[in-house]
Amino acid sequence: MFDSIIDFLFPKYCVGCGKYGNDLCNKCINELSIADQICPECGDDSPMGWVHPKCKKEWGLDGLIVIYDYRDLIIKAAIDGIKFGFNRELAVKLLKNFRFESGVDFDSLVPVPLHFYRENWRGFNQAEVIASLVGGKMKVRVVNMLKRKRRTKQQSLLSDKKDREKNVKGAFVVKKENSFRVKNKKILLIDDVFTSGADMKECTKVLKRAGAEVVWGLALAH
Repeated sequence: MFDSIIDFLFPKYCVGCGKYGNDLCNKCINELSIADQICPECGDDSPMGWVHPKCKKEWGLDGLIVIYDYRDLIIKAAIDGIKFGFNRELAVKLLKNFRFESGVDFDSLVPVPLHFYRENWRGFNQAEVIASLVGGKMKVRVVNMLKRKRRTKQQSLLSDKKDREKNVKGAFVVKKENSFRVKNKKILLIDDVFTSGADMKECTKVLKRAGAEVVWGLALAH
């Protein structure tokens, strides 16, 4: 009864085709564009998302898993619906048909953190929602071991790669209470979108300097 009232007051329309009754219909889900895997450093194709040997950096990512192609307008609308429409259910639907298997035995999944003010405004961190869903499938625990220590501009408002890197430089730290969870550990960083990768790369740098052995990234789209 309560669900019926909610549906009446806030009717659902598919973000893809606009059809009434569902925020992302099965037809649109089946038509979503799956991403090609890339090297997170140079952006060129890479089998399984491994960083090319020539691209490896001391404090850099070891690899990247991406699921959808962000150029797909339905994917973009769905991710915008999660971030700005506060619709967590869209994340559930985007990940519903996926299983996650990896050649790396990760010790923990770590969401890229939002600043307190932005998370408080949104009510949740979309990266944490994604991490929780992926962690449940992989049977790996989610640990909020990073903190965004200063408020930064929204990366989507900055078009230049260097500006994005500068925007988040020094913005992240490992929480003191989680420092023991980093050293010699294998970590999977989670975020919603990987474009320039500035946030994820800065987080990786912080984790590796704190002693992490391996850091991979996973994003819904690139």
